[in-house]
Amino acid sequence: MNGCRKFSQKCIVLLTVLTCILSGCAGIIPGGPGAAEKDQSQVSLIRDYKDDPDISKQEKAVIRVGAFRGEDYSYWNDELKSMASILYQNGTISGYQPRNYPDMDETWEALSESTGLGAGGRLEFVPEYLFTYDHMNALELDEMLKLDDIDLMLTFGTASGRFLTDNADKIGYDYMVFGATNTVASGIVKSETERFNDHSFALVDTTETERMIRAVYDICPFENIGVVYEDNQDAYIYSGVGDLDRLSSELGFTVHKECVDEAKEDASEEERDKHYEELTAAYERLMPVIDTLFVSTGSIVDNDRIEALLEGMYEHGIITVTQESEDQCESGCMMYFMVANAEDDGVFMAQTMEEYCAGVPITELEQVFITEPKLFLNYETIKKTGTKLTMKAYMTADTIYTAEGVR
Repeated sequence: MNGCRKFSQKCIVLLTVLTCILSGCAGIIPGGPGAAEKDQSQVSLIRDYKDDPDISKQEKAVIRVGAFRGEDYSYWNDELKSMASILYQNGTISGYQPRNYPDMDETWEALSESTGLGAGGRLEFVPEYLFTYDHMNALELDEMLKLDDIDLMLTFGTASGRFLTDNADKIGYDYMVFGATNTVASGIVKSETERFNDHSFALVDTTETERMIRAVYDICPFENIGVVYEDNQDAYIYSGVGDLDRLSSELGFTVHKECVDEAKEDASEEERDKHYEELTAAYERLMPVIDTLFVSTGSIVDNDRIEALLEGMYEHGIITVTQESEDQCESGCMMYFMVANAEDDGVFMAQTMEEYCAGVPITELEQVFITEPKLFLNYETIKKTGTKLTMKAYMTADTIYTAEGVR
């Protein structure tokens, strides 16, 4: 069945090329002046450019795309689904079935069955080229770096993005990094316009977490904020600890830190239970000295556990702010400021992919993208903690979760 599908897709592509030749794309009349030159250019489009170093990736007949992720993270899956839907809506790809795929594996499988007829080439999402950094050994990573039959690697996350940047001298393909917090501070790109190499692109928003912290402080000026994060440099950045440390002197608050290894989405039940025991113990150590808890990315992956985990925080009247998502706010955190949105990121990804296919060099693609902020509040949690918010906060909120529903 798959063989039939692939055969059909090849026929569609061949028919499209033949139609273009016979009808004289770009305004050339069959048999008229310039027809021979046009026919020759169309023939060149289906050449094998693999061994021709003078041909740019965007001029290839087929732009082969892979994906490299840190793990199977729901935010990155949402980005990928949004990108695929926009490419499909714009007619850049066909044969894709827009659905709410539960994980990146299923989304990638659906994408790999699509056919892309872009302005500068045909997008082909290679089914076997979905790589997971956390599950690869040194030999497997080295083999991925040496791939010579791929043109573009969609990369998700801080660790995977920096890995490609650190090993850029070993790769012959381009890569685009999405879903990483502050790609400048992470060392993935030099600045909003500068790269460390000629293969790279990264979505840049250098003030994402800072905007969230300032917005929370404006609503509830805290004096002592606690944060639990994994003890490594990547987590220090994407969990917002670096921004908290930097802003503490300016705004006059103290940061209290605890370190616990993150919960992995594919962890066993036993591993998750152990993680939440450690997380609960860290919260208990923080409770006597904080008035606000910053629930960092990766610390809670089971939203149905949030209310139980934060019960002590409610009893102590501690404000709980999630860095992760509106779902965590709905599940029991008091507040969430959306300063990054997977759906909007996906739109930007699609736009960037289309510009790349149209021939814009990867080093000239616009990297800066900032999402319009939104405030989410959980009114039941506000009541449990006895927190008094101003009317301005309620009026500013885009969504308020209550026992009766969403307002």
